[in-house]
Parts: sequence; structure tokens; C-alpha cells
Amino acid sequence: MKNLCALFLMAVLASSAFAQANPGGTAELEVRKTLADFIQAFDNLDWEQFRAAFADDATVFYPRAFPNRADGRAEFERTFRRVFEEIRAGRSKGPFMDLQPRDLKIKIAADVAIATFHLDDRPGFLNRRTIVLQKGLGAWKIIHLHASEVRLAPAP
Repeated sequence: MKNLCALFLMAVLASSAFAQANPGGTAELEVRKTLADFIQAFDNLDWEQFRAAFADDATVFYPRAFPNRADGRAEFERTFRRVFEEIRAGRSKGPFMDLQPRDLKIKIAADVAIATFHLDDRPGFLNRRTIVLQKGLGAWKIIHLHASEVRLAPAP
């Protein structure tokens, strides 16, 4: 029994040491994969994969044209369906966009992750994104997406 207790204690200490040496570790890899899958779904306007990335009670702030916060699946899906139609513009084959997150930073606290990055997809503007994810039932889901943009000063 002493040997079993000692073995258990060593395992706990080893996993703790690994977690300290590898901050974020598996959780960060999972979040990065979730974000990559979400962005790919958005690039391809893959509605089912895109909508599956969100929790049912997610909230969304859009960068323009839709000034109000979307609260819950019914609201954010209604707005994103219009966004998808505008981006698709009658085309039937993707990818429709090539979103390239820049300066990605991920912070993880227990079962919540905050990812911030910007996009250079609109000339004259810096598009900022914050995506908050929460892990539940083995998967990371978007619980909040905040999109904003800042007009860049013209080059002198």
C-alpha cells in the first residue's frame, strides 16, 4: 500500500511539473485546433461546421452594419446567415475568404480561453477579434465573439 501511495504521489508531482513546464499545454493545442477549424469553416462558408463552433447561449458583437449584440443561437445565426449570403455573393465554390489571424494570443483560465488577434482583410482598417471559448462535455465552444475595427491613419 505504501508503494502504491508513493507511486500515486510521484505521478501527481510529475504531472504538476509537466503542467508548469508546459503552460497551456493540451488545452492551448485544443483551443488552437478549435480556432483553426472555425476559421476554415468561415473561409469555406461551411454553415454546419461554423454554427457547431458556438454554444447555444453565445453572444456576438459584429464590427459594422449590425450594431446590436446578438444574444443566443437564434439571433447570431440569423445575422451570420445574412453575412454568409453577402460574402458568397452568388458564388458556389469556396474558399470564399482567406482569413489569416495575426498576432494570435491565447489566455487560458481553467475551462475558459480568450483568444485575441487581428485581421488585415479590409484595406484601411485593422480588424480586431476576441473569441471567448469554454470547455464543456469535452469540446471547446465559442461563448462570445467580439469583432471591431479601427480606421488606420493614412501613410504620410
